[in-house]
Formats: sequence, structure tokens, C-alpha cells
Amino acid sequence: MKRYLIDTNHLGEAVNRVSMVRDRIQKMHHDDGIVFGTCGPVLCELLVGVILRNDSPETRRRLDGLLQLVRIWPVDLATADKYAKAYHELRKAGRALSQVDILLAALARQLDASILTTDNDFHALTNIQAENWLAN
Repeated sequence: MKRYLIDTNHLGEAVNRVSMVRDRIQKMHHDDGIVFGTCGPVLCELLVGVILRNDSPETRRRLDGLLQLVRIWPVDLATADKYAKAYHELRKAGRALSQVDILLAALARQLDASILTTDNDFHALTNIQAENWLAN
């Protein structure tokens, strides 16, 4: 079963009034049974920005609707172990990612999921599949 883990940049686009990312998520979920998810820290990052928007209540409603299709995957001990390994892999390579991005990488490895992101930094890690639906 194909799984996608959604980074803040894609989730933020998906809660816009008009969103090709949200449309694509809905279509792939309904037509193909594709599973989409994110994690708590991504939601925290997103909600910081939602609060600042002029259309904050409407955006929050769109997010709540989207979360009917997008799972919130928990962080557990296995995720923490993969996080630590990814952190040390990056450090050894002389690279750095934000804590949220390292967590996404750990979850992607744990769930065998592709990350929807605009960030190219994930390429510094082995066994991480990333797609950018916002690139044209």
C-alpha cells in the first residue's frame, strides 16, 4: 500500500481555498486507496501560520476537513530510534536538517512512506523517497 507523509509546505498549500494538492490527495485517496498522513510537529508548524492568516477560521475548517483523510501518525520508541540514526547519519555527512524534518525522515523510514515536500535536504539521507507536487 502506497503511503505519503505530508511536510508543512505541502500541507500548508493543501489548506488554501483553492488547492491542487488537496484535490490530488482527495482523488488519490478515494480512487486508489492511497494513505496520507502527517505528524504532530508538522501540524504545530502549520497552525502557527494559520493563526496569522486573515482567513484563519476558514483555513482551520479546511484543515479539519482535510484531517478526515490525512492521518496523524504518532511518534513512538521505534520512531525515536530511527530519528537518532538519521540524526547521526546527517552529522557524519556534515549535513543538518530541522528537528521536524529529521522526524519526518524517521517516520518515512518506519512507515515506508514517501515524503511530500519542497525541501531537497531529504536527499542527504539514504532510503528516503521525496516528491514535490508544487514544482512546475
